Amino acid sequence: MKKNILGILLLFFGWAQNTNASIVNVRIFTTTIINTFIFSPLGGTYNIYGDGVLLADCDPSGIFQMSVEGDSIRLKTFEKNIGKFVSIKMIAKEPLSAFKIKSVLPKSKVRTYDDDLEITLTPDKSQFLLINKVDLEDYIAGVVQSEAGKNVGLEYYKLQAILCRTYLLAHLGRHMMEGYEVCDDVHCQAYLSRTSEETIVKAVLDTKGLVVVDNDLNLITAAFHSNCGGETCNSQDVWAMPTTYLKSVKDTFCIHKSQAHWQRIITTEDWKSYLRLKRKYSISDTLKFANATSFSQSKGRAIYFTEKNIRIPLKTIRADFKLKSTYFSIRQVGDSVIFDGRGYGHGVGLCQEGAMNMSKLKYSYKDILHFYYKDVNLVDLSALNYFKQE
Repeated sequence: MKKNILGILLLFFGWAQNTNASIVNVRIFTTTIINTFIFSPLGGTYNIYGDGVLLADCDPSGIFQMSVEGDSIRLKTFEKNIGKFVSIKMIAKEPLSAFKIKSVLPKSKVRTYDDDLEITLTPDKSQFLLINKVDLEDYIAGVVQSEAGKNVGLEYYKLQAILCRTYLLAHLGRHMMEGYEVCDDVHCQAYLSRTSEETIVKAVLDTKGLVVVDNDLNLITAAFHSNCGGETCNSQDVWAMPTTYLKSVKDTFCIHKSQAHWQRIITTEDWKSYLRLKRKYSISDTLKFANATSFSQSKGRAIYFTEKNIRIPLKTIRADFKLKSTYFSIRQVGDSVIFDGRGYGHGVGLCQEGAMNMSKLKYSYKDILHFYYKDVNLVDLSALNYFKQE
């Protein structure tokens, strides 16, 4: 029965469309404590509301400054002081409107966003709580650019859009108790601006509504990382969470890319001290310590650093030494211990540099998807909702 449903789904998503526009509430500048910022339309006209009262219109020539003042927000233009408010809303009057925002204290580069902006203060009144109310697909386009960068192939952008959409919908609402749905940091997904790339816009439109599900029709954990170093990880090896689709795969597409190799050098004494601290490991025996500096993953990824009575998760060593990945070998040269590393990131799911290379080699986004994720299905969200209700 499950296979029959999947077969119908695969036919259905070809023509089913999600006709209801969805809005996502995204906190922007999540990790920055802003005291003063400037707002200006990039395109379109905005209605400015203070505590629910219409205050003014703002076209692309208008500039508004907002500052934290006590437990309120001071709103003013270059010409006049408008007043103090608990909340301020910048509501677009036309479709496809966008705005610019620049932090003044502290200084930051200009960022641009689509649709609306709501401004309040955090509960302790110490900083702004800036919420971009943005169309879901516009948000996805911004995330794709933030996560993947510019000048990447169309097929890769299509896949990244599908994965970002899947990730969003699987984690939507994780910040509801804080007054928004997702943040703009890597805790949710990086979202640093609206997209400026026509190729990204096309990729998002071409894949609108598409998500990835497992064989039980559940949205997958759409994990991705920068570079796997030649082999991705099983999900349970990193997060103790087994899945049917996040399985280790050998990947030759990323091994010559910029993040494929790295090296870290520490002193022998630092490594000895670390081993003592972690497992009270006796290293009085020179030969025993020599064994502890000849760790290798040349035959494939490991989960633990093991030697005699010591067993340390590689992800712990990575975190403690701030290494790029857990895919490393160790050797001693004189008074130094050298970590010869491969890849960048947790290693689970999509290897971005490998996938980008596959796109350049003319693989389709579907080919790339099924290379990195096993036993998954592409479905239209409206079709998925339809069959979930049956």
